[in-house]
Amino acid sequence: MTLGSLESDMENNEINVHSIELQKQIQKLEKLEKMINPNSKKSLILWEEDDAFKRLITDLKEYALTCDVSEFPVELLDKLKALQLDAINQIVLGSTKVVELREQAKRNIELSRTLSDIYMAAIAMNSLDEYKEDLEEEELAPMKEHLETILSSVPDSEEYIKAEKVIKSKISNLENSVHVTIDLERTTSKASALEYIKTEITPAIDRLQSEYDARYVIVDMPADAETSLAIRKTFKEKVYDAIVKPFANFFKKKSKVK
Repeated sequence: MTLGSLESDMENNEINVHSIELQKQIQKLEKLEKMINPNSKKSLILWEEDDAFKRLITDLKEYALTCDVSEFPVELLDKLKALQLDAINQIVLGSTKVVELREQAKRNIELSRTLSDIYMAAIAMNSLDEYKEDLEEEELAPMKEHLETILSSVPDSEEYIKAEKVIKSKISNLENSVHVTIDLERTTSKASALEYIKTEITPAIDRLQSEYDARYVIVDMPADAETSLAIRKTFKEKVYDAIVKPFANFFKKKSKVK
């Protein structure tokens, strides 16, 4: 074996090692994308205690900050930027949802007080006419027949006790807003996890982006619309098209096969 062929084999082995490691990182990133997908069944409520979740982000960050960019990992940069944008969009949506949930909790307390007043009126055998509009509310409408049962039934009768139990349970649920509280906890926790992702991967994106800009700077387009695309491209862009882009496409195809 000649020195030249030995060096070539070593170079190919090194490229293969880089290729395998890059593919591993991309697979980790895809796993992270699934974890934060709004339709994912995996909960991020206890993300601060989830070592696997944080380890994924740490591995991606460390790789992007230290990897050899001689074979530029353009696919990794694209996917990290897409992840960052997804996290930002979900944070915005989460903020809107938090406001809506807090408003709902406030509204539920008001409804619980209203239902409590109507319940006391029914116990006192007072007409429910003045509460007609209140009982048309979506949350309170199902209580109308139970309130009428209180009015028409004998106290301590089976019907009376059953109706009273349903009404008291509804008052308690509205007052405590159990489901709203759970949704609020989940939403704020996930927003915190997304903020963590955004903060952690930003330096990695900055590093890869600066490397990309240094290698493949796009020059200003000439005003002449007839100028060919080939002339408008810098030498570095041509290198990107000829070497880097096919390299990235290779991994995309390989990932699909798997």
